[in-house]
Amino acid sequence: MPVSVSRQQQCLLCILFFLSLWPAASLIQGWQWGFLMPCWLTGLWLAWRRTLDVCGELVWDGDWLDWQGRRYRLEPRSRILPGVLWLRLQGEAGPEAQLWLFSDALAPEHYRALARAIHLAPPR
Repeated sequence: MPVSVSRQQQCLLCILFFLSLWPAASLIQGWQWGFLMPCWLTGLWLAWRRTLDVCGELVWDGDWLDWQGRRYRLEPRSRILPGVLWLRLQGEAGPEAQLWLFSDALAPEHYRALARAIHLAPPR
């Protein structure tokens, strides 16, 4: 399953970052913007770069999930949210990982297959 960069995720990221400026606008004086804006822009840039890392090949064999060279098992705490799959992954060696997959990052049939796997997963 090829995973591409999600436009929905990038739009949501920008909206949330701009909404974070709204309460600050009434609290900050003119000279304080010089301190806030570089930090805010750096945070936005770092978060934007992380959204670009969520692309590659996702291989699901029904039990194991291969993602970026590692094998994971879906945990029962994975969730289906409106337009998003929140995958909680348990690695072979033990480390946990989280993966947010927006609906436009996968082909519709692959998105539905993963959602079905989450929905029908037996409780552990």
